[in-house]
Amino acid sequence: MPTDNTGLLIIRAYVERGSSAPLRAEVRLTSDVSAGIERTLVLADAELVADVVRGWLDDILEDPTAGSGRHAGVTRP
Repeated sequence: MPTDNTGLLIIRAYVERGSSAPLRAEVRLTSDVSAGIERTLVLADAELVADVVRGWLDDILEDPTAGSGRHAGVTRP
């Protein structure tokens, strides 16, 4: 089954002991694997991680040339 879009999303999650918000999730993603990793985010909230995953899935469903930029850039906690 051929596909027009192939994306990649990697989540590395860990606990930062002693922090008031102990979750750390580094999310690396691209909506076009031929372009390599396009965005890296470091988040400390499970709901934000879920939002990023949903947005990434939406990007995969969009026209690959449109690119929403919804999650562009690097975010550090």
